[in-house]
Amino acid sequence: MASTTHMATLADDARHRPGPDALPLWNESFWFPFYDPEQEIGVVFRIGMYPRQGHANVFLVMTHRGVVVHSLIDMRAPLPAEEPGRLGLHGLQIEWERPLERFRLRYRSGGHGFDVVWEGVSPTYLYPAPPDSTAEQVPRHIEQGGTVSGTVTIKDTAYPITCAGHRDHSWGGERDWAKFYRWNYLSGEVGRDFWFNAVRIAFAPGAEITIGCLWDGHEVLELSHIEMDVETTDGGARQVGVDARLTDERGRVHRVVGEEVLVIAPVQFEHTWLRDGFTRYRYGNQVGYGILEHGYVEDA
Repeated sequence: MASTTHMATLADDARHRPGPDALPLWNESFWFPFYDPEQEIGVVFRIGMYPRQGHANVFLVMTHRGVVVHSLIDMRAPLPAEEPGRLGLHGLQIEWERPLERFRLRYRSGGHGFDVVWEGVSPTYLYPAPPDSTAEQVPRHIEQGGTVSGTVTIKDTAYPITCAGHRDHSWGGERDWAKFYRWNYLSGEVGRDFWFNAVRIAFAPGAEITIGCLWDGHEVLELSHIEMDVETTDGGARQVGVDARLTDERGRVHRVVGEEVLVIAPVQFEHTWLRDGFTRYRYGNQVGYGILEHGYVEDA
């Protein structure tokens, strides 16, 4: 449903606790990617939590001029302490400066780190869920585009950045990476008046679902139809581009082309590979940047 205001509530965007009926792999995660084309710097990180299993996971990748220069990966991290307005793990910190709208993101490890402010340029979009369901059994999911400003430090050299960025926040249901046979997730920002998100997941050959949304500068809208042709190489293991046709709920078709995958941030969840590719997108005469994520189970 189209909206000019936040679809998520303050409670939605806070940290959550699983209830007594939550599934064993009940999950909550916070994901932030951003790429500055002037400095050729990319940062992407995810903190995921499995409270019923008693552990968390975290991955963080920093890139510069087409090369991964720093990474942090821990698939069996301790659960972060519950603190009002803050989430921290292994030196990575998310602070809610203005819930739903503004976050401070900080990290430091040796000569690498960042201290930036992420600020939304649109209302939050909330994926639809069955009206009689709860987050114990069916996941909830927020998408939002924004801007990022601050400093990224690489090998003790500080680089000022000002660029677009994205975020998502999921909680509830169950996150079992082994069930994602193959998937693609697209997100990108093209100026302040257009961002997009499109997902295609195959739980088995021929068994696909799609979901997504976009911001047109006035409203956040559901995508009613998604077509995407993802070009890969290395036997399907590495993404190199995408041609997407995104139909919004008002019937308008938006063609977004991922012209080049600039650098890939890879992480492995047991036998499942997740590869976040920083990508240059073209939307008509406009150019933007974002993520073309390519994932698959090894035997797929």
